[in-house]
Amino acid sequence: MKKLSKGCLVRLDSRRCFTVENGGGRAYPLENWRNDERGVVGCTRPITPEERTAWYNSDDSKGMNSAGETRLPPTTTYMELHRDRTYQVLRARCRVQLGWGKATAGMAKVLCTQTGEETYIKRELLEVVS
Repeated sequence: MKKLSKGCLVRLDSRRCFTVENGGGRAYPLENWRNDERGVVGCTRPITPEERTAWYNSDDSKGMNSAGETRLPPTTTYMELHRDRTYQVLRARCRVQLGWGKATAGMAKVLCTQTGEETYIKRELLEVVS
């Protein structure tokens, strides 16, 4: 078994990500049944400065929220990793701040070879292809 390192190609580890009914090894889905049947795992990444600027320039940032306070920009964005795609590892071991809480450890930063998007996912959910 190869070790997860920067530059290697990885894919989702079916045994850890999907249920037995969908070709994996889990008794219950990792997130929800819909994603399990579609063969995807949802993950998040911090938004870029360009995305934050675009949000401030949009109508979503105008006005007040239900508590009468100004609206805060989102801190993360959602992305789906697919069972049948390969990803390149950009950082094999990292800690990332997702949201307003503490930084999450045990993550890997991956690049989707089809879309060019970068995201973070738990290392334990990946298996090395080459």
